[in-house]
Amino acid sequence: MQLMDSWIALLKESKGSVYQSPEWAKSLEMDGKKPTLIVIEESGQLKASLLAFEQEIITPLGKKKILFSEGTPLFKDEQSGLEILSKFRQESKKYFYGLIRPTVINQKKDIFEKAGYKTVSDSTILVSLEKDKEFLWNSLEKKSARWGVKTAEKNNLEFQELKTESEISEFYKLYKKTAHDGGFKEKSPDFLKELTKSRERARLFLIKKENKIIAGGIILIDNDYTILNLTAASDEGYKLQAMPFLYWNLILFSKSLGKAYFDLGGYDKNAKQGEKIYNINKFKENFGGDIVEQPHCSTNSKYTLIRSLMKRFKIIKRFYKKK
Repeated sequence: MQLMDSWIALLKESKGSVYQSPEWAKSLEMDGKKPTLIVIEESGQLKASLLAFEQEIITPLGKKKILFSEGTPLFKDEQSGLEILSKFRQESKKYFYGLIRPTVINQKKDIFEKAGYKTVSDSTILVSLEKDKEFLWNSLEKKSARWGVKTAEKNNLEFQELKTESEISEFYKLYKKTAHDGGFKEKSPDFLKELTKSRERARLFLIKKENKIIAGGIILIDNDYTILNLTAASDEGYKLQAMPFLYWNLILFSKSLGKAYFDLGGYDKNAKQGEKIYNINKFKENFGGDIVEQPHCSTNSKYTLIRSLMKRFKIIKRFYKKK
């Protein structure tokens, strides 16, 4: 209990990410992932901490285990930051590699550079929420996003926050099919149930047509911004323009919280026309955001080598999957 109290205190003091919170640890634990809290202590108090999870990946070399962490580590000063990164590197020697994906906001890149981490950059799209609603509306692409929102309104779609646990089960059916169709492994129902218990950290919003759930999405609530975590829609939902309607209302909700940005949850600069991810990119571009760097910091060169090979040989990308 003392460790938990000290962890929460450090989280608040360092304005840490949702990805470094006890709620995130519990949610992923419910999804079958064992959390590891790496800590630096002094006089019984935490100076730094890093929440990480063991993951199994499939590579051209076979199945490998890595130690993975999301969110910038929690630390009180630069020295404790360097200490926690050094300790994570030591822990990662038991694995193929260790990987940290810092938050897009408050990355603290200089700490990773000083600690000797190897950085590979992905991207995401951030929508700035500092302007008024009219400006945000006019920033939407007219013939796709704006048209989609207007069409959804004409179709009498409703945007509502999760109300009952039975709605989670109904939404999960949509999400599971979306994951299957997209070729990625879905989170468990228990992950969704646990994560949405804390409205301070995450919210699940649903799009309904005549009280029937046809789409929805979870956003994570961080200090300065919100992050789109997962979405799903039925065939009917896509037809009725539920997704532009969902995104637009999530933007407005994030603004109502006083957040500076809304993170659309990833963007693949290397996607080629004809690929599904390319179409997802184009959809996200319609909401007026800016493409920004999302760094991945690894403890050794194995990850950077694999990423380099993935860019050159598409077949490598098919092998490289997280379990």
